Amino acid sequence: MENEDFKFTPLPGQEALAEDLSPFAEGPAPAGFNERFVAYVIDAFPFVAGAHLTMHAAVNAGFVSGSTAGEWTWKLLWTGVYIIYEAIFSSGGRATLGKYLLNLRVRAADGGNLSFGKALVRAFSYFLSSATMDLGYLMALFTPQHRALHDYVAGSRVVSLRERGDIANGLVLAVSWGLMAIFMGSWLNQTVLKITPSEKKQIFAAHRTISKLAKLEEIYYKQEGHYTNDLRRLADLTGNQNAVRAELYRTLTPETLVIASNGTRFMITAKARNWRKTEVQVASPQRAAAPPDSVFQAP
Repeated sequence: MENEDFKFTPLPGQEALAEDLSPFAEGPAPAGFNERFVAYVIDAFPFVAGAHLTMHAAVNAGFVSGSTAGEWTWKLLWTGVYIIYEAIFSSGGRATLGKYLLNLRVRAADGGNLSFGKALVRAFSYFLSSATMDLGYLMALFTPQHRALHDYVAGSRVVSLRERGDIANGLVLAVSWGLMAIFMGSWLNQTVLKITPSEKKQIFAAHRTISKLAKLEEIYYKQEGHYTNDLRRLADLTGNQNAVRAELYRTLTPETLVIASNGTRFMITAKARNWRKTEVQVASPQRAAAPPDSVFQAP
């Protein structure tokens, strides 16, 4: 039997499909989300740390002011340097430090080297991927060739030049998800858990209310020679119990006001009306010891 060359001929009507798939038919495999994320963190970290660590020196040197506007100006300067760095080392077959360490490269969609202009567009498009609540980055988990939003904008893709073993892949996965957990915790701390300006107002209002009760305690002490745990007696000193009751309802979470007193000392605690019910507290000046505390809880 004579040897014959094997020749592939697309089925009729499938020529266009074969042509569309040709850029991805050969060459390095697409880089996965986890390795891309680790490389991104390695690349971004020196610039984030640099902006933070040099801010004080920049203010002292007079480059920027110490105001919020000055801080943002300094961060934007470092961001600009980062964008240029990404554009230079993502184009022409070069690699950023993170991608070099993980054997990744940025390529054009057709498999060739990315031009500097497209690499610059890609670097700017990071902000677009971030502005979509990071969904632009997460697209790399589900899209063909693991392309993120900024890859589609710039006509690029990220490839892996060398396969890793199971241990190395497991290490990349662990580092990636560990970093994401840290960033998620930081984001929650800065957003959901951070006290907002409106909450600060609510906490301040609650503290001001119990501070008024503390002043009434001092007035009562001067008149009677001892402190009291009776809210009604304190309210009587104002001559307007209804006003006191209205302010307590407006600024404090219901049934959280507690006045503890043993005659020579008092402690007033309550919870503000913010969603997390922050506790506020006011105590009397230290005085001589007395019988055990008695406690009054306001209705």
